[in-house]
Parts: sequence; structure tokens; C-alpha cells
Amino acid sequence: MVKKKPEGYTFIENNIYFKYRKAMNEVLNTERLGKLHVSDLISPCMRKVYYSKNEIQKGSNTENVKALVFGQMLHKSLIIEPNNNEVTLAYDYVKEKPVDLKKLKLKPDDPRWYDIIIGTIDDLVTVGNDVIICDKKTTGSIDYFKKYGKVSESHVEQINKYAVLLEKCKGIKATKGCVIYISNSMVKDSYDKPVISLFELDDVEKTYKGMVENALIIKDAMTNDNKPERTKCFLCDGMCSYATFCFDDD
Repeated sequence: MVKKKPEGYTFIENNIYFKYRKAMNEVLNTERLGKLHVSDLISPCMRKVYYSKNEIQKGSNTENVKALVFGQMLHKSLIIEPNNNEVTLAYDYVKEKPVDLKKLKLKPDDPRWYDIIIGTIDDLVTVGNDVIICDKKTTGSIDYFKKYGKVSESHVEQINKYAVLLEKCKGIKATKGCVIYISNSMVKDSYDKPVISLFELDDVEKTYKGMVENALIIKDAMTNDNKPERTKCFLCDGMCSYATFCFDDD
């Protein structure tokens, strides 16, 4: 038998839930609304990015909120390089110059935001002569990374794009990338034994060319409502939350 709630409890709970949803939407609106991030450029399908950004504008993409909130918690609690932590970079690929976001005076809905690629490096670590871009990732498959020592291709791609921004905005050439895989398990010692995966970086100019190509597609999609072509890829096989209507949306 379900215990009856005391009088007034439901009203209070609904009010708290409303405030919770409002806070979730504010996270998205502050971080993502109308802006172009490195994470947008690593998707194998630009139509997926288009759908995602349209959902953000409607305040309905819970998965994006969850990723942002937990990502922020992780990055604020685990600072590897205090002097070079959470390094935010922005580059105007149209004017081909760095952008100081603190001095930029654009309204949130200004389409010129889509001329700017934004990225935040978790930690920039120097060891000897090496400058290493480190990115922390939580995973439920820590044993897989321990056993095979592989690095996710999308994580490698993300760090390579950070390397582009670092060189173009700060004139600093990174020499290596590093993904730190941290278990999201609550099992004892799970946080004490991350998997450190180091790798060489790709050619900066080649990476930059691909970034601009995708950025232009997203810009056209979001400013002219010109839906990108679908890219048939592994995500279509049940891994994309938009697959149910994407194939009917032509």
C-alpha cells in the first residue's frame, strides 16, 4: 500500500521539480545555445548535430544536460594542472583570428556565434619538452580500456581539434594528446586507477581544414534552417536518439 503524502507535499515537490528543470535548461542555454563547440565538430553526422542543437533551443535535450552537469562536476573536482586547467579557447575561422569571449559583445541569438569555434582543454600539462593536452572521460567500460589499451577515435579527434585551437589562439604547439579514462563505478578504488592513454597528434592544418568544413555545414543549418544531409554511419544502428524519425525527415 502506497503511503499517502502529507497535505501540501505534492505542491512543494512539484515546485522543486520546476526549479530543477529550469536549472537544467539554464545550463544548456549558458553553455551551448547558439554556439559552436569542438564537440559539435567530431560527430560523424552533421544532421545529428543539427537535431541536437534544435532540441537545445527548445530546452528538451536531457542527455546534453546530463553530460554537461556531470562533466562540470568531474572537471571541478579533479584538477591535474592547477595553472593550466579548464583552458577555454575561441577562434573566428571566418576572420581567421583568436577571440576573447570575455570582451565579445554578441547577443545570444547573433548568428555570428557560428563563425567562432570554442573549445575548453581540461588540463594542459608540460613534461620536459612535451606539451600534452589532457582530457578526462568517465566510462562504464574501464576494464575494456585497461585490457586493450585503445583510445576512442572520437576522443582522439576531439583532442586534435583542441590542438588546433591552442596553436591558433595561443601560438602553443602541443606535442601529444592524452585521454584519462576514469571509471564511473562507485566500487572502492575505482577512481584511484584511471587508464592513461597517450598518443601522437595529427597535422594541425589538415585537422583545421576538416573543422572549417563541418563548421560551415552547421552554420548554414542553424542560420538558414538548411538541414544537413544524413551521413549513414554506425550511429544509425540504434545508437542515435534521432534515428527513429531521421529517415522519415527528408
